[in-house]
Amino acid sequence: MQHKQLNRILAGLMFLIGLVVYVITVAPTTSYWDCGEFITAAYTLGVPHPPGAPLFILIGRIATMLPIVEDIGLRVNLISVLLSALTVMFTYLIVVRLMREWRGLPETMEEKLIIYTSGIIGSLCLAFSDAFWFNAVEAEVYAVSMFFTAIVVWLILIWIEKADDPAGDKILLLIAYL
Repeated sequence: MQHKQLNRILAGLMFLIGLVVYVITVAPTTSYWDCGEFITAAYTLGVPHPPGAPLFILIGRIATMLPIVEDIGLRVNLISVLLSALTVMFTYLIVVRLMREWRGLPETMEEKLIIYTSGIIGSLCLAFSDAFWFNAVEAEVYAVSMFFTAIVVWLILIWIEKADDPAGDKILLLIAYL
């Protein structure tokens, strides 16, 4: 199997593992700390405690309008679930890309095993770490922050390869916007 195809399959698998685990363990409604404040602010388009979180509130407002589940708190909690699962996937992609930069494109079965296993272990260590998991299953801004951090790091690694191409400027602009 080609590197690109196997890498995409394993990245999708990391996303699914994170998504399933976080959906099973998501808080079914409002928690008793900042989560309730963020859910209320998202529902009313209000302002949470300083410094606020305008992007999270806007995304949360969209989630409150989607008729996916009855409880408003669960709708906003699902934002963190989805973005955390995507963060796990991007962590896998980051580790594989860094390993590939260090060891080169895998050619033998042993090299593939080393590179892909490193990505799987790294992403699952993040997924099941205490702090990340707790933030992944409730309406907190840390899941959104980790998602943007992971996608920007992954885009930087992509940009390194394409810095001299015209597409490199577009990637750099996307990084700046994110």
